[in-house]
Amino acid sequence: MTVQEFNELGKKLEELLILRYSPIAMKLIWTEEDIPEGTLRPFRDRGDRLAMCQAYAMVRRSRKAITMLKEDHWCVWPLVSYGMVPLDEDDYEYMGDKFFFKDPERSKRFLREEYPMLASEKKPIGFTIAPLRSCGYEPEIITIYCRPAQIRSILMATKFHSGEMLPVVLDPVDSCVHSSIPVLNGKDYNITFPDPGEYERGLTDEDEVMFTMRAEKLPELVSGLEILSRANFGYQELTMDMSLNFPRPEFYNRMFEKWGLGTGEVWRKQEGKPTIREVKEE
Repeated sequence: MTVQEFNELGKKLEELLILRYSPIAMKLIWTEEDIPEGTLRPFRDRGDRLAMCQAYAMVRRSRKAITMLKEDHWCVWPLVSYGMVPLDEDDYEYMGDKFFFKDPERSKRFLREEYPMLASEKKPIGFTIAPLRSCGYEPEIITIYCRPAQIRSILMATKFHSGEMLPVVLDPVDSCVHSSIPVLNGKDYNITFPDPGEYERGLTDEDEVMFTMRAEKLPELVSGLEILSRANFGYQELTMDMSLNFPRPEFYNRMFEKWGLGTGEVWRKQEGKPTIREVKEE
């Protein structure tokens, strides 16, 4: 895919899901030459240091393009997870009890064995992030801040193509690394709840959830969302209707009749709308 194709799919994703913010496109930076032109370097350009969640907030709220190297960070966990700083035995002992476990030994084991770390022998010097609709590079991962109902539509689209349920491990802290590192390490998709730092300092609303995907999965996701929309089952087409004995898909009536239960009117929200299967077979 070209950069322009990523940009256009980013715009389409915003339209299909009526997203409040543009999805965030991330690319790892391995050398100074990899840094895209025109991106904000917080410490060099403004004398500021940011938490990763604050950088994400600036991208989605102000449409900034930002490059974060080691000197730009004000939070310890991205530096650790992305391998931009080393940890020795004393560090593991000291930092290992900071993970909200009752048992400090369990907490230390979590840091040593389970904490998300970038699986690359060579470590990046940082990363660059920008709105997907306007990024000037091919991203590696894409993060969407959205509402649970939008997550529902996203999961319906990914499940439609993959035939798989999305396995999710949720942690109430360190959402910056839990959202990004597993996907950078090869996972196709991930869901993360914004952590206390996201809420207090990244200004993330209480009804927002983070969805992250590998960038090459973007066409598949958009395709799934479009199929759902054409079948009148997309995010924009679902409407609240608390009617009882409501019309249902034909197969509901068929199964209810087999089970000796009541049947009713066949559901078709809009006359002439195809089913998801019919859309798939177009």
